[in-house]
Amino acid sequence: MRNIITILIFVKVLIFANSTLSKEFSNFEEQIFPEVTIFDKNDKQINLSSYLKSENNKITILNFWATWCPPCIDELPSLNNLSKDLMAYNIDVLAVSMDRGNPSKLIEFLEKNGGKNLVFFQDKNWSAGKNIPIKGLPVTLIVKNKDNILKIIYKHLGPLEWDHKDIKRGILNLVNNS
Repeated sequence: MRNIITILIFVKVLIFANSTLSKEFSNFEEQIFPEVTIFDKNDKQINLSSYLKSENNKITILNFWATWCPPCIDELPSLNNLSKDLMAYNIDVLAVSMDRGNPSKLIEFLEKNGGKNLVFFQDKNWSAGKNIPIKGLPVTLIVKNKDNILKIIYKHLGPLEWDHKDIKRGILNLVNNS
């Protein structure tokens, strides 16, 4: 009986979090996106700001995760579904691994765990972890590019059902209001 009550409370928290998230999008205080050096799928070092500006997306979603983080792995399929749904709106979902391992093994892990449509990057030196700062995983940022100025317009710590219709609606509202 105790387990059923715990599960019901958890479900209510998830429903509440998902229904209020779209309201939270408008209450976040924007921050300038810092300089972050990461590695691409070919293990080539890149400046993340330069990459985001070159993509010409109004909005980009950055998810910071790790193979050793169960909540990170649990949310990969919903991020993947979100990525598929947002492709038509020119919104990329980047999966930035905070692991130090071999990029090809991390990509294989990402795809095996439901992240085939996510754009892979690796932050093996914790550049984002230090400069954003990231104090726990998973962390998801929504970054707006307006006139080549990148701003973090939303930051979420913890797992979420990213493909929930209210969340997608909130993200699309951000695009329309940019």
